[in-house]
Amino acid sequence: MPMLFGTAGKPISCQEKSSIEAVECVKNLGLDAMELEFVHGCKMKPENAAEVGRKGEEFKIKLSAHASYYLNLISQKPEIVSKSIKEIITTGKVLTAAKAERLVFHSGFYLELSKEAAYAEIKKKFQKIIEEFKSEGITSVLAPELTGKPTQFGSLEELYSLSEELGYENLRPTIDFAHYHARENGKIKGKEDYLKLFEYVEKKTGKKGLQTLHCHMSSVHFTEKGERNHLTMAHQAPPFKPLAEALKEFNCGGTIISESPNIEQDAIYMKKTYENL
Repeated sequence: MPMLFGTAGKPISCQEKSSIEAVECVKNLGLDAMELEFVHGCKMKPENAAEVGRKGEEFKIKLSAHASYYLNLISQKPEIVSKSIKEIITTGKVLTAAKAERLVFHSGFYLELSKEAAYAEIKKKFQKIIEEFKSEGITSVLAPELTGKPTQFGSLEELYSLSEELGYENLRPTIDFAHYHARENGKIKGKEDYLKLFEYVEKKTGKKGLQTLHCHMSSVHFTEKGERNHLTMAHQAPPFKPLAEALKEFNCGGTIISESPNIEQDAIYMKKTYENL
């Protein structure tokens, strides 16, 4: 199974501003994927999304999207939860128009809740959103992201346990390796650490989970409180080559999105490293 490599949003070197033109720019760089960035809210019109989708099909670029940073499905304020669900539904409709599969988002912060209570609440909210997606004919899939701070909901175990309970067809976690590294206080040292991670994914979702991965990658600056900021891949924190080796060893397939400050050059670096193994 091949891995596809792409950018989080428009490549830095792309002169044009629109997402439609950015798709062609990604193709011209020799990359395979692009994650639309709706991090300040989804304002794209469905007709524009449809055109982005057509460009994606034309140039064989796999599309996904990152929803707003300001979601919190477990807030103690009902209006924030309601607004978060509405934003996910809106983004899902736009992604469906673009024929993009994964809707990536951060689920929320524990705040006053215990981890067990947060898990139960998130599960209820995900069930509600999945039902809404089905009733609205939304074909994109919820892809909650593995988060980089211990105060945020979204550990590897939480996300894949939810996927196991709610069905992998409905909930396909996004593995952010930099976030995992930061959340677990620099846990990834080499290939064995990636292999253990993939063993867990396979246990929860089977071979299909390994063959349809959606991942983010960069290096990361972190403290005991978790992620601080993304770094270029030159920092090798976590290291990429051992990840590429583990992906091949487990015969993984899917997409890796570069979130490096140097997004396209590091996406190209990852693709070349992976292909040259």
